[in-house]
Amino acid sequence: MKRKRFSFLTLLILTVILLMPVTTQAAAKKPGTVKLSSIKATDYNKINIKWKKTSGATNYIVYYKEAGSKKWIKIKTLDSAKSSYTHTSSKKYPIDTGYKYTYTVKAYNKKTKKSGAYNKKGLTTNTVPQTVKLNEAKLNSNGSVTISWFKAGGADTYDVYVRNKGNTKWLSLDTVSGLSCTDKYPFEGQDNIYTVKAYSKSGKAGKYDTNGVKVYVPSGDDDDKPDITPAPTFTEEQFAAEIFRLTNVERAKHGEPLVQTNNDLNRAAMERAKEISIKFSHTRPDGTDSTSILSEYGIPDYNGGENIAAGFTSPQSTIDGWMNSPGHRVALLNTYSTHLGVGVYKSGSTYYCVQVFTAYGEKEKLTIDANGGYFPTLNNVSVYDMYFYHGTKIKFSRDIPTPVREGYTFVGWSRYGRTMTNLRLTCDEEISAIWSKN
Repeated sequence: MKRKRFSFLTLLILTVILLMPVTTQAAAKKPGTVKLSSIKATDYNKINIKWKKTSGATNYIVYYKEAGSKKWIKIKTLDSAKSSYTHTSSKKYPIDTGYKYTYTVKAYNKKTKKSGAYNKKGLTTNTVPQTVKLNEAKLNSNGSVTISWFKAGGADTYDVYVRNKGNTKWLSLDTVSGLSCTDKYPFEGQDNIYTVKAYSKSGKAGKYDTNGVKVYVPSGDDDDKPDITPAPTFTEEQFAAEIFRLTNVERAKHGEPLVQTNNDLNRAAMERAKEISIKFSHTRPDGTDSTSILSEYGIPDYNGGENIAAGFTSPQSTIDGWMNSPGHRVALLNTYSTHLGVGVYKSGSTYYCVQVFTAYGEKEKLTIDANGGYFPTLNNVSVYDMYFYHGTKIKFSRDIPTPVREGYTFVGWSRYGRTMTNLRLTCDEEISAIWSKN
């Protein structure tokens, strides 16, 4: 048998090949698809989303959108140890009560810079109303009890409950849309405890005060039955004037500049007070936003603010109610507000109160010069001073009378030699007529 013979060079090449390290380059894999577990609105401004961890993830990215929208919005990147996130409403990523929101989660690997597939349908939930903040439970002279509370964001109706010493569970009393309820037949000779839960149109309920508000209701034969002293009454003008004074007391106490007032603002606020007796909302009965009342009185309707209240029996309790509510407190103490109008309308025994704030409560002068002509609608004067609220956007063709001049055709208006058709008035200004000779 003939043996194969290998040259020294062949043996050397085989040895090098055998000694070379064996390397394999696996393709970078994408992280796995995130499996969503649950979603829940935990408060009026908070939604929690949970998911199952997946392979290959160094991070999880949370997205959300208003239900029905096509565009996902990235709101948070978390490390791979997390499997839950609670989204709290913010100016950048808002949660508005009364709406549905959808969430999804995507896995990401920062080493390979690859993302996994994700649940494109996501999980959707309704928002829940805000927790009701109780005001008081007040014993009336006829033995009934009136319960009042502050408006809760996202609430369409309120369920009122009562319990006493013999009832450890809450008993349903009534369902109302307003901010007060009267218990005509409370439990006598004992404490009555009340609480209120807010509901949205979707049927979702907000959290409620488990302690409630308490009032003792004496029995008919109680010797120590307290005297019921009627609350002092105010005229609408007195109520409004005291609210204005107390507002400046609170602003001074917190280092904010005092506000001034003017007749137009007060008339606007009074009109709104009558409107909220019909529809208690920042949306007017005609469907427009509350700030539209300003433009009706010639006041710029941007940077306006409004507080509303109903059911309080005194100016002080009204101010206290606003100061104890974060949103109303911000409006009442707004640094940039310079003027305030207050309106109070009394219907029956209920006072409806409105504060209308603005930073545009001062008037500026606009001098209109007919430049050789005159104004027929202004007693034929050639120069006339007009006054508009600071910040007003004036459209000349709409807001300024047209002058006439014999032998000339009116062309328009100029300011500092420049032809203009409108002007935002922020200081005293003058415009002159431009003429074309016939």
